[in-house]
Amino acid sequence: MIDWTTEFEALPDVEKDKLALLRVIECTNGIIQHTYRNGEDDTLTVDEVREAMKFSMGCMKRMEIPVGEHTVKFAAESVVLFSEMRRLYISGAKNGNDADFNEFLKGSKANLIAVGKNRILHAKRLAFEHIDALPPHTLEWGLSYIFSFAGWS
Repeated sequence: MIDWTTEFEALPDVEKDKLALLRVIECTNGIIQHTYRNGEDDTLTVDEVREAMKFSMGCMKRMEIPVGEHTVKFAAESVVLFSEMRRLYISGAKNGNDADFNEFLKGSKANLIAVGKNRILHAKRLAFEHIDALPPHTLEWGLSYIFSFAGWS
């Protein structure tokens, strides 16, 4: 098994900045999808939900994030770590493998702790200013989830 804490903490600051943005996008999309599936009152339209999912999944699959006029691209070590986390998520959450899902949760939390609250807050501001695929108010949903999961106040 991967020592998630050691691996994420060893990444250069620039990669942690990028991962913070990816996590804001990913978690915001997750809450958008959850809200829609549960038929909650503040859910987005079907088109908005699809746009958020397409954008988020594209960023995760390509490990690139279009931000304004440029594209954020991840270094190989970040791609390897995040790809393994994505594999664990799919195996665990989508295919019911409890051991993989628990490992995903450990990696996910270690990633957020290594990235840190300040980077997450900065990433949310970047997303607010430059990413139209996620309605601005939904970024608060993602941030709330991240803070709760990471144990931040």
